Amino acid sequence: MLRFIILLVLLSTTLFSKAQNPFELGAEYMRLIGKGYNNAKAAVRGESFNNKSSFSAGITYQLASKKAYSVSHGFGVYIGYRYAFSDKIITKGSSPFAGARILFSLENFEGKTSRNSLLITPFAEAGYHLVFAKRIYAAPSVGYGYTLKISKDYNSMDEDNGGRVIPSLSAGYRF
Repeated sequence: MLRFIILLVLLSTTLFSKAQNPFELGAEYMRLIGKGYNNAKAAVRGESFNNKSSFSAGITYQLASKKAYSVSHGFGVYIGYRYAFSDKIITKGSSPFAGARILFSLENFEGKTSRNSLLITPFAEAGYHLVFAKRIYAAPSVGYGYTLKISKDYNSMDEDNGGRVIPSLSAGYRF
């Protein structure tokens, strides 16, 4: 399953990068903060630009948190869209943006069973995209979304559902 997800993300980012210019490849750190829920995710991401808009895709890994009631870990994928408020996003790269993403997470909660729980988190975000030395980028952002738990498990305490504040920082290389 993981190989299929990796292949899907690589294929989609390759198709976008051939059709549009520029393309960014990098890493991202996301913190999901909600009532009784406080977890971090690390991601590998790709983003391709077309005029003032961009499409992104990424693979996430949830870092275990001792601050949440239920301890979990697992993989996920996301897809997203961003709109830049400036024409400089293509030429110089620095611009404020707003967008939306959908995060699909398979979380394995510690307990008696080892079933993965599917969680879907649609969220809106806003931030600033910075480019340094024409090739290095950083994009801090903050978002808000709502997590829906799709599958049933018996190891979490139902803090998995609900609103989330999602600050994030992505950085990488621009091709």
